Amino acid sequence: MAPLSTAPQINLEGSTLAEFGAAWTQNGERLGRRPPHSSIRLGQFIDGRVAEALATMLGGIPIVTPNANSLIPDDQDSVELGAFRVVGGIRAQNFDAGYRPDGVRIAFDSKTLNDRDSVGKNYQNMINDIATESTTVHSRFPYAVVAFLIAIPVPCLGELSGLA
Repeated sequence: MAPLSTAPQINLEGSTLAEFGAAWTQNGERLGRRPPHSSIRLGQFIDGRVAEALATMLGGIPIVTPNANSLIPDDQDSVELGAFRVVGGIRAQNFDAGYRPDGVRIAFDSKTLNDRDSVGKNYQNMINDIATESTTVHSRFPYAVVAFLIAIPVPCLGELSGLA
């Protein structure tokens, strides 16, 4: 393992976010499920930027696509980008980016809620899922860093945001 570096700031380019925002507006204030500006692609965009920052912080190690059929990475000194499975103490869980040289050290998952109805119906369940996901990892890997990012357009938060 290379010496650690300072973690760089994660840069979610405004121009790319603006493209998603324009698609969101054109589609009646929701992202569709079809590329190029789907909620899945937004999550992948975020995951990629997090993986780049992790790889830099961990000494410039490679970013690899995980093997979906393996519980350990093929290249143990790499950042995985894409769904990888962690078998925790409660249940197995997929994460979007992470570092597992000898067990889980870093696991990251992005989630999107991209319209008012989705926020109203799914936010509390998402919070419960996040608690379970982090508990399942920490029960087997107590020193792991488990991180989540929930992307929600500000207008979907209404009065809660103080910005809408």
